[in-house]
Amino acid sequence: MLQRVLAGLTKTEGVEQAMLLDESGNLLACVGSEGQVPPAEKAIQSVNTAVELCSSLELGTLYEIWSEGESRMMIDIAGPGRITVLAGQGGRLAQWRHALDRNRRILATTPMM
Repeated sequence: MLQRVLAGLTKTEGVEQAMLLDESGNLLACVGSEGQVPPAEKAIQSVNTAVELCSSLELGTLYEIWSEGESRMMIDIAGPGRITVLAGQGGRLAQWRHALDRNRRILATTPMM
């Protein structure tokens, strides 16, 4: 089920990789272009840095990270232990956000095999 949802997310314009990580940074599931290494390490570093920043500045809970540039990344904390990462180039981040919103319940609650 998770692979199917992640594969659906890669059909969003610009999304080349869709990953699901746990709170420890372990890769739970990933779908993307063959031969491409998923940017899991970059996503983990981004989440760790943002969590530290939110904590030290008392900004509250971290729910998502948007990164734009030559490449793009959107990180969504779907629930405890469920971090969804979309990575790619081009496309509109608002469309990526909408695609994640449509699938948040499934991503947050589908048990791992």
